[in-house]
Amino acid sequence: MAKIESIKYAGYSRDKSGKMRFRTATTQKRVYQLEALGEEVHMVIINDVYSKSAAAKELLRINHANGAKELEAFYAAQVRDENPFKKTARVVKIRVPNMAMVKLVGAKVEEVPLTAKEARKIRAEFNRKVKAAYEAN
Repeated sequence: MAKIESIKYAGYSRDKSGKMRFRTATTQKRVYQLEALGEEVHMVIINDVYSKSAAAKELLRINHANGAKELEAFYAAQVRDENPFKKTARVVKIRVPNMAMVKLVGAKVEEVPLTAKEARKIRAEFNRKVKAAYEAN
């Protein structure tokens, strides 16, 4: 079984184009490697953690950003669990033509029955798309 190493270094780097990237390392060797690749590296030693999300939380806790709002927002975006800035899943209302589809998807769906006219319209649109795809090939 592989040994899980803890993250000891965390911070960010900027590549030659100026793009900021969140970086973590388990050894000093990785920090030197990033510097050798020509990146501007800003990393500090942190308490041992086992995920990038926890490393970002640790950087926020020790105030590595030192009041820089852009950097604080960058670190907050790296936090994957309990992130107040993370977008929540959207609720989408759909029309389902039959209960078999609801059982197949396994979702909780508010069923809105289709009228015969609506069903014909949907079926005609689907057939039109299939025919166009078939003729394209």
